[in-house]
Amino acid sequence: MDRDKHNRSRFLPAFAYKWLPQKLSKVARPLYKALILVFLLAAGTWLVYFSGGTSFAFPYVLLLPVLLSASWFGLPGAILCSITAALLIGPWMPVDVSAGTDQITRTWLTRIAFFLMIGAFAAWLFRRLRQANQRYLQALNIDQKTGLLTQAALTQDLEKLLQSSSRDNASPSALLLLRMEDLWEVLQSMGVDTAEQVVKDIALRINNKLQVPHQIYRYSRSELAIILPDCTQDKVGSVFKVVQQVGDNQSTVNGISLRVQFVAGSYLIGENDDNTNTVINHARTGLSAAIEHHVPYLPYDPAFDQHIAERVQLIGKVRDGLVNQEFQLFYQPKICLQTGQHLGAEALLRWFNPENKMIMPGLFIPKVESTTLIDPVTRFVIARACEDIKSQQLASVSLNFAVRNLMDQSLISELGKMVSSYGVTPESLEIEITEGALIQNPEQAKAAVDSLREQGFKVSLDDFGTGYSSFQYLAQLPLSGLKIDRAFVIDLETSANARTIMASMISMARALKLEVTVEGIETEAQRKMVTDMGAELAQGFYYSRPLPLSEYQLWAKDYCHQQELSSRYRDEAKV
Repeated sequence: MDRDKHNRSRFLPAFAYKWLPQKLSKVARPLYKALILVFLLAAGTWLVYFSGGTSFAFPYVLLLPVLLSASWFGLPGAILCSITAALLIGPWMPVDVSAGTDQITRTWLTRIAFFLMIGAFAAWLFRRLRQANQRYLQALNIDQKTGLLTQAALTQDLEKLLQSSSRDNASPSALLLLRMEDLWEVLQSMGVDTAEQVVKDIALRINNKLQVPHQIYRYSRSELAIILPDCTQDKVGSVFKVVQQVGDNQSTVNGISLRVQFVAGSYLIGENDDNTNTVINHARTGLSAAIEHHVPYLPYDPAFDQHIAERVQLIGKVRDGLVNQEFQLFYQPKICLQTGQHLGAEALLRWFNPENKMIMPGLFIPKVESTTLIDPVTRFVIARACEDIKSQQLASVSLNFAVRNLMDQSLISELGKMVSSYGVTPESLEIEITEGALIQNPEQAKAAVDSLREQGFKVSLDDFGTGYSSFQYLAQLPLSGLKIDRAFVIDLETSANARTIMASMISMARALKLEVTVEGIETEAQRKMVTDMGAELAQGFYYSRPLPLSEYQLWAKDYCHQQELSSRYRDEAKV
């Protein structure tokens, strides 16, 4: 596509193309320009004559067609138009029409020279301006590091595609938006130049592999876009499979072997589509849905928009929910596996709307954790947990900290004072952190854990085994415990491999003197297995689901009573 010619008029002075119809053919366009110049020359000559002659200021109105000719036809056009304009008000044009006074030869020759100078300078100036525009357009449309077309070029090409499809009833085209999931890790570990080379290499290999008409663009640092003309939804899916294969195949960049994982969304452009931003947003919506559903690719579905709108509206109500006391803490008990003693609970946030219907945590917690809303929500959880501990004499309570919480130096440094202000000791709280914080910023995460431990808080690693860096940092962080994710509990009764993995994790944690909590215990057999493997604490539906405070207290009282009876029966049996 000839983008430079297409966009030239967008950057040259507006008057240069103001009178040109946009649908003229290449042959008719210069003729139309010439007619405009002839008209302006004739009109200017008439104005000079009927305004009294060249002694007045109106002769210089003929500089307008001179400037236009310089812009439209360059130096040859400027010279021809300058001479013509100067001659039209030259030897045959009186100085004063009413007196019949002719011009002296030196005057109109000087005017010709002046017009020629203006025309030549204007032609040179417009030429330089056009060259500068060409360089700007090239920089705008071509990514300098990879040589790929840019987001600006994508927008321009989509505009043309939308215009042609609405005018010619062409077959549907598609936009495929691709994100390279692990490019950020390449950038962090190997630098910008290597990451850019990876993008360039991947785009080149995709371009060589695709057997259908296409155009590839660098949409953002970690995203590529592909326009697929005359395409169907099935063909888009086939194209993505090719892209996946390219990413899965090992490539060597700067002597390093790499693979790239893609996630993508697409949008099939219809005949009623007329806005490039809408097309791009729909493809991005499909991409976002694919990420949310943990699948590699999803085409756009209008239902996604409603889901996103509902999610945005829900998140917008979080602050009001805090003010209106719609949030509550539920508690799920933690049990000592060796003695059966109830030692504490994990505090879990629950949200009830004004109709007292519970909003599922998965609908709002992940979004809250990724925004600044996590700060007021976490402070609410801390305050409510401390109030419950103080007023109800609760045992140890575990609180979940998101990545943003752990990176919040203000919260971490003042947490001890905050807890003490409620009359609660730091030892009464355990802070559970995720592996995501360790991956994102290991040094700051270690500093935060050090600070929490110095203030007297227990700190455990939540969802252990589901991330990538646990074993690397366990020995370095001053943790007090870890919690093994429920995913490793599900198959304990049926899989020898699952039991081996569980035993290995518990053994490793004990070697590091970490208190092990196993979550997701639902059967007696699971409880017995993890007990025999050496885990200290358990949590799960086998003991209790998460309960509101009042029900949790009743459960604790009943559980304690049952433990006393069991202990008494055991003692009597021994006697």
